[in-house]
Amino acid sequence: MVLGKVKSFIVSYDCLNDSNVPVFSSGDSVSGRVIIEVTGEIRVKSLKIHAKGFAKVRWTESRNAGSSTAYTQNYTEEVEYLNHKDTLIGHERDDDNSEEGLTTILSGRHEYAFSFELPQTPLATSFEGKHGSVRYWVKAELHRPWLLPMKTKKEFTVFEHIDINTPLLLSPQAGTKEKTLCCWFCTSGPISLSAKIERKGYTPGKYRHC
Repeated sequence: MVLGKVKSFIVSYDCLNDSNVPVFSSGDSVSGRVIIEVTGEIRVKSLKIHAKGFAKVRWTESRNAGSSTAYTQNYTEEVEYLNHKDTLIGHERDDDNSEEGLTTILSGRHEYAFSFELPQTPLATSFEGKHGSVRYWVKAELHRPWLLPMKTKKEFTVFEHIDINTPLLLSPQAGTKEKTLCCWFCTSGPISLSAKIERKGYTPGKYRHC
C-alpha cells in the first residue's frame, strides 16, 4: 500500500474581528482548529499543539575611547506569559516508531478542535519594535513514523485593556538628566535637561502638556 501525502496543514482560529485578525485579552478563551487535508490515508503517531506567548528584548551598547570602540556588549532578555501544550491525537511520546498505537487518517479534509484559556493576570499587548517584540502564537506538530515532524504556526494578537484612571497613572512624572560632553582634550560644562508631564497615562486624542 502506498501511503498518502499531506496536502495542507494549517492552524485556524474561531474568533476573528472585522479585520479577520484573531484578537484576545487576558482571561479570554482561545479556540480554533488544526486542519489537515490528505490525499490517501496516512498513519499518525500524534498531533500536538503548543501555545506560547513571550516578550523578547535585545540591544547593543558600545563604549568609546577616543576615536575607537573600547568594547561592545550585547544584551538580551525574555519573559514568558503563556506556555500551554495539548495532544489532539495519539500519545505524549513520539520516539517510538512501532505500528502500535497509530491513528489512521483517511483521505480528505479533517479538523481537530483545540481550546485553552489565557492567564487571568494582565498580559503584555502584542508589539513589534526595533529592539524587541511581544508575540503570541499556536504551533501544531504532526508526528508520523519514520518521518520528520510537520510543523505549522499561526500568531494571534493580544490587546490588554488598561484603566488609566488609577492613582499610579494619574500622578505627575518628572525627570532630570545631566551629561558632560568630551571631545579629545576639550570638555564642556554639564548639560542639564529636565522634563515634566502632568500624568503618566494618556488616551488617544488626549492633549499632553510638557
